[in-house]
Amino acid sequence: MDGIVGIYAPNDRDLVSKAFFATGACQHRGKASTGLAIGTTKGIYVHKGLGRIAEVIDNRLINTFQDLGPLAAIGNIGYTKSSIAEKINSEPIEVDPLIDSRYKIVLTMDGYLIKEDDLKAELENDYKFHTTNKTEIIGALLHKYISEEGIRFEAGEKLLDRLCGRATFALTALVYDGRETMLISLNDSAAFEPVCYGTVGDAFVVSSESCSHRRLGGMIEREYDGSEMTICSSSGIEIKRLREEPVTPDIFQGVYFGNVASLFRGKEIFEIRRDLGLKLVDHYKGSKADIVIPNPESGWGVSVGLAQGLGKNLFPALIKLPQAIRTFQEGERLTRSKEVGLKFGGIDSILKNKNIAMGDDSIVRGSVSEGGSIWVVYNAGAKYIEFWVSYGPMFFPSFKEWHRGLECLDELAV
Repeated sequence: MDGIVGIYAPNDRDLVSKAFFATGACQHRGKASTGLAIGTTKGIYVHKGLGRIAEVIDNRLINTFQDLGPLAAIGNIGYTKSSIAEKINSEPIEVDPLIDSRYKIVLTMDGYLIKEDDLKAELENDYKFHTTNKTEIIGALLHKYISEEGIRFEAGEKLLDRLCGRATFALTALVYDGRETMLISLNDSAAFEPVCYGTVGDAFVVSSESCSHRRLGGMIEREYDGSEMTICSSSGIEIKRLREEPVTPDIFQGVYFGNVASLFRGKEIFEIRRDLGLKLVDHYKGSKADIVIPNPESGWGVSVGLAQGLGKNLFPALIKLPQAIRTFQEGERLTRSKEVGLKFGGIDSILKNKNIAMGDDSIVRGSVSEGGSIWVVYNAGAKYIEFWVSYGPMFFPSFKEWHRGLECLDELAV
């Protein structure tokens, strides 16, 4: 669930700053690591580290990178796929071929790869692997096919064929051929991972979410369909859908993970969540509540719908405290429980002696609802709480987090 960004703007003196802001707009997608890479006429340069973007990227680095004359840049907000984040696994990742190659590739990816052992074994004779990050394996495959086909759509077709049935992904990559750096992007055939594009001024911008384009003062042209590949070079920008298959995007992005101002398959995420709140009221009809309150932050959308549907006032009676972090991204239950205890404060004057309808987008493992917000509301003097949860029908099932193992199944609240 990383945030990925790619920008192609050869003549833009603010290219690196734009990459910084576009990547930072995806901060809600991870907190484990951050990285930027730029490509010039002389090569590709990478800077990355553990932590949020403001902890890893500063103005000095931005100015240093910009002085190198970049043609393109990619960025990553890392959501760690293991219990402990490691710098070596942070992205963007440089592919390391064992034999001399015309091409240098640095990439970042949002997605998952399963059953990778045979792929890695197949590639180990030609590539040196420095990480346990599966992005590196996909990067090596991409390098292999670009070496065979050139920077052409045929290389993307080979990658899709090889990863069919074992990966969901959206990637951006810088490819240096000894003369210039090109930007490419590619997603899986189902468009499971979110990715969109648009032109902001003279910059072509690819991002996990449209909030990146808004941060730069622009709008997206559209979200990518499945199997779409983009090649940006001095020859121009080419976009092609490599195969026609049904699109089954990850519903988790719309009901929980995405920024409320981003688009999910053409609709603003806030609208999706508000409409789910209205649907809840239509389904369950009655309520004993005096007021509606959101479980912040992602519960706001459904709560607006609840308040509209029930004809009740909506109050921000739960306050997300400044030190709060996104506890979903913590792998250990004990760590989540401790951080949930620091997450909320309640406004007693609103909650005391009231019947409460609390709206939330999802339960997942119950850390926030059971261990945090419910107790804050009760301790503030609420008489009664209805918990309205909007997670929608499973048209496009999400299997994320299963990589954590069986302990994750034991923690599921629903």
